[in-house]
Amino acid sequence: MKTILPLIKKKAAIIPLFFMLICISSAFNMPRTAVEAAGTYNDTALFLAGKQLPSRSALKKYTTSSYYRSYRRQIQTGFNRFQKPNLNKMKRWWLSHKPASSPDNVLYPFSGPDVGNVLAFFPNKKSYTMFGLEQPGRIPNPYNMSTAQIHKGMNGVQSSLNTILRVNFFRTKGMKKKLGSKSLNGVASLIFIFLSLNDYTIVDARRVAINSAGSLVQGRASDHKIKWEHPPASRRIPGIEVTFKKGNGRLQKVRYFMLNVIDYAVTKHSPQFLPYIKAGGPYTTFLKSASYLMHNDKIKFTKVRAAVLSSSSFIVQDDSGVPLRYLPSSRWTVSFHGVYDRPIPLFGHRTQKDLKLAMKKKSTGVLPFSYGYDYRKGESNLITARKK
Repeated sequence: MKTILPLIKKKAAIIPLFFMLICISSAFNMPRTAVEAAGTYNDTALFLAGKQLPSRSALKKYTTSSYYRSYRRQIQTGFNRFQKPNLNKMKRWWLSHKPASSPDNVLYPFSGPDVGNVLAFFPNKKSYTMFGLEQPGRIPNPYNMSTAQIHKGMNGVQSSLNTILRVNFFRTKGMKKKLGSKSLNGVASLIFIFLSLNDYTIVDARRVAINSAGSLVQGRASDHKIKWEHPPASRRIPGIEVTFKKGNGRLQKVRYFMLNVIDYAVTKHSPQFLPYIKAGGPYTTFLKSASYLMHNDKIKFTKVRAAVLSSSSFIVQDDSGVPLRYLPSSRWTVSFHGVYDRPIPLFGHRTQKDLKLAMKKKSTGVLPFSYGYDYRKGESNLITARKK
């Protein structure tokens, strides 16, 4: 027995060391998504936004080229010249006009990748649900791309950002041509960029989807092949989810989904979507440059409009959102800000006479920032509505 004890003690000391080595080995062979969640997603966002990378980052080596220096200069100059000052004006103005409280979940219909503007108004909410016609794209991963592929993706990023950095809204038709599903230039990448430009830290990102039962599920690699013009028989709605935070603040999530919400399409191809939306309410709803789709009773966006009205407790919008006639004073307390005469020529047939009269009588004054299609100084309008 005495001769056996030393051997047992030695083995007992070896066993913890053995398991420790296994754990270390496993850590170095973790799936890429788990490793990225620990920090490289945020490095990717910093890289695409032209911001300073930590010295440990594997992407640091790409930032010394003349190409990247030019890319960084264009992104940062574009953001700092118009959009950043405009967002700062929004934030300052909103301090005096925001509600005392509003739901912790935000809904942003017809958003495209525009997470920057909604965060200017509602920076600390739990979740942000966005949707549009643009493909979600793949979660950006420059780590397994060649330099040529990275440069090609960045060229696309610059092209996609060109409009919003100048006039603070996306042009939907142009975005469809510019955004890609395979490169760095997709909705996912642009959400990364906007979060980083606004000093948020990205903690995690993943593909998601809404299945035919209306449940949020893990995305598939094949989801990027889905197109809203040819929705799958499975009725699967593809999306992305990005988890982020500001400083040491709480974790927040933004989810973006691609689908067509015109009445016939949402009924035939994506009937689970509006129930999914309603289940996540009540919402603080944000609408901006929404193409006046919910004004349209001929092409019919009546179902999504009804879902917005029934699920929202508080709405912030410009004149392109829900028409004023659907916000009666018996059910909504409405406030008016800025100026309104008529929409830009492209949407000239969407003039609201009742809004023109209300804005003239009740507006709190000219807005000090650009919002919506009337982006020139002193021409924007904003409407807030609280459900009674």
